[in-house]
Amino acid sequence: MNKRSSLPVAEPDVDFAPLGYHKSQEGRSIDIVRFAISMWKYLIAGLVLGCGMGGLAYLYMGPVYVAGTKITVSKKATVGETEARLYGGRSEHISAIKSDEVVRIAYEKYGLKEIFGNDKDPLKSIWENLVVVRESGQETSFDNILNISFTSADKVEAKKVVSAVIDAYADWLEAKRGSGSQLLYKTLLDQKKMMDEERTRLEDEYEKWRGESPFYISSSPVVSAQGVPTSMPSPYQANLQDLVTRRNLNRDQLRKTKIKIDQLKEMMANPEERETLQAWIMNSISSSSSGGPGAEGGSSGGGLLSSPAGKMELDQQLLMARLLERRLLLVLGPNHGDVRNVRRQIDTILDFYHRQGLTPPNLGTSDASTRNAQGAAGADLAQTYLTILKSRLEELEDEQVRLVEDYKEAEKTAKEASSYEVIDQRYKDDIARKKKELDAILTQITHFDLNKDQEGYTLSRTNDVRVDRSMKRVMKIVGACGILGLLSVFCLAYFREWYDTTLKTVEETRTVIGAAVMGAIPHFRGGAVSDRLAVQNGLSPALVYFHRPGSREAEAYRSSRTTLYHSTKDSQDKIIQITSAEPGDGKSTTAANLAIAIAQSGKKVLLIDADLRRPTMHTLFALPQDIGLTDVLLSEVDWFNAVRTTRLENLSVLTAGLCPPNPAELLSSSRLPDMLNAAKKSYDVIIIDTPPILAVSDPAIVSPHIDGLIMVVRMGKNKRAAAERAREMIDAHGIRLYGVIVNDIDYSVEDGQTYNEYEKYYDAAAPSLSAQPQTELVGGRK
Repeated sequence: MNKRSSLPVAEPDVDFAPLGYHKSQEGRSIDIVRFAISMWKYLIAGLVLGCGMGGLAYLYMGPVYVAGTKITVSKKATVGETEARLYGGRSEHISAIKSDEVVRIAYEKYGLKEIFGNDKDPLKSIWENLVVVRESGQETSFDNILNISFTSADKVEAKKVVSAVIDAYADWLEAKRGSGSQLLYKTLLDQKKMMDEERTRLEDEYEKWRGESPFYISSSPVVSAQGVPTSMPSPYQANLQDLVTRRNLNRDQLRKTKIKIDQLKEMMANPEERETLQAWIMNSISSSSSGGPGAEGGSSGGGLLSSPAGKMELDQQLLMARLLERRLLLVLGPNHGDVRNVRRQIDTILDFYHRQGLTPPNLGTSDASTRNAQGAAGADLAQTYLTILKSRLEELEDEQVRLVEDYKEAEKTAKEASSYEVIDQRYKDDIARKKKELDAILTQITHFDLNKDQEGYTLSRTNDVRVDRSMKRVMKIVGACGILGLLSVFCLAYFREWYDTTLKTVEETRTVIGAAVMGAIPHFRGGAVSDRLAVQNGLSPALVYFHRPGSREAEAYRSSRTTLYHSTKDSQDKIIQITSAEPGDGKSTTAANLAIAIAQSGKKVLLIDADLRRPTMHTLFALPQDIGLTDVLLSEVDWFNAVRTTRLENLSVLTAGLCPPNPAELLSSSRLPDMLNAAKKSYDVIIIDTPPILAVSDPAIVSPHIDGLIMVVRMGKNKRAAAERAREMIDAHGIRLYGVIVNDIDYSVEDGQTYNEYEKYYDAAAPSLSAQPQTELVGGRK
């Protein structure tokens, strides 16, 4: 079914919209599902016709036969899948069987030349109709069950081809087993030789580079125990790290020595603390010497890193012995045994100084003049210790300067050596990688030597070759022709529908015009009864409401009348204009029958024929045409004198009269609204039949004087564009549109229903037109 947006759009664009979906305001669309359902009879006919043609084609072409069997292809040795790949066993059986190489063996060795010898390409003729399907197994499986079949019009030929191909594939597998093994083994040996040469070349280059390198690079194993390349620490990096450690330690000793000097000076400035000063010096010396010869790295910070070996310890021991000597002299005297022992110890230390080539610090002597006063001894001791600390401080500062210079030099050397270390490691990695690749090749060679006698495939037939008639050929030919017939009918109907822009259904009309459908008038069915009645009473057979009040056509006009009453029930509308888009739409017939229907409901109706160009009402009602609307508009006769009564009760007709040369000018005069205003006082409903709205301007001239308009559309005649332009003109002139009456509709196409039973029902209760009108409450009036 065709759908159109409710807005008037002039573009001819067409959207393909399956399932009825369409974009609003963007051209027409076709509901494929509903369209196919409406065409189901033709589609089935096309399908049947296509299948019939397919059957004839099959009979003409003749049957074909399929010869087939199953074979099993297995590896000789059931080794692991990864190992099997090492010695190259074939598993691409499907591709191999259909290859030219195998087919050529079957063609030349197993008698297929007699069958296909005259073909342009005999090998292609064989493998085109040869089908190989794997029923179990995979490309890398050791057992593959394959189904081999061949299609031909000759039973014997099909069976012979299958057997020949199987035998040819068995020969091909056996031939490939030996040649493939030798080729693989030779390839492995060549790769081993090439890798040996490459490894030797790399090792020679590495040795040469190591000899030319200006730096010492630690020799490390090429690979670790786990096969991962490793590297030893660089001696230049180790030396650099050692200098950093020594510089930090020296800086710490320097700081601590400065702290001790400051503390000693502070205590020496206070003469009352001599005993405390000596105790502090003794404790400091004791804690410094507790570290032994390596005390310079201890916590006291009093040692000298740059001093000769034992110099610091000797200084501390000598100072301690001098202090002990002075204390013992004050208490015991110079001749006491303990004093003599201490002096012998002092002499031993001084002798060690001389033997080591060292200069002892000047700590004074222990004669009687220096031992009389304890305070003077304390002062000499403090001053001596201060001298030692200052000497150490100078040595530490010199050492710090030297360590900074050594670090800069070591850093420069380490950076230069690092680039050589990178090259060294690259050589080692390359050599390790080549060794690993060589080990892999050796492993493959070992596996090949172990399994070379168990390589290849065995081929066996599991079924005999059987020949059957191919039903697939029947299904393909008949099915393809049936589908072709179905599609042909659908496409022809679709394109006919595509390019046919006439309105065909009520729903389509409602969508295109964008107004309610007030009634759907079926196609008039003529007959001898209608013609006889028309001859007897003189009225036109088109007045079906009068001649056949129980017909479905009359009931359609009653439905339109009821819809009109509902549209005007809340207003005092009396003047109704009826027009159409184009001539021949049945507007005059619709206006006449609708007027009869309204008159039947008891309302006084005046039917005015305002089509001054092609008047029709005088013919329908068998009235004279000499006096009519033209005479009224020319002021030659009063309107009420021009109105003629009809044989129908409550219905009067004002015919058009003679056709004037200027109908548009006459309708534009002021006499028309005056006449209508006067007629409203005498009639309940006034129906004006006007020309088609697209043909002339007369409907637009009459429209300002009416209350509403009814548009008549004829199915299968009016095009969408015409209906849209008519609606545009109605909207442009601001005319109130009650709705649309769809004329000449075919209900069998619309919804597939029949109205025969309903017609019997209406015939049984058909009203009599000669009877008095029934009382009907419509719009608040009777």
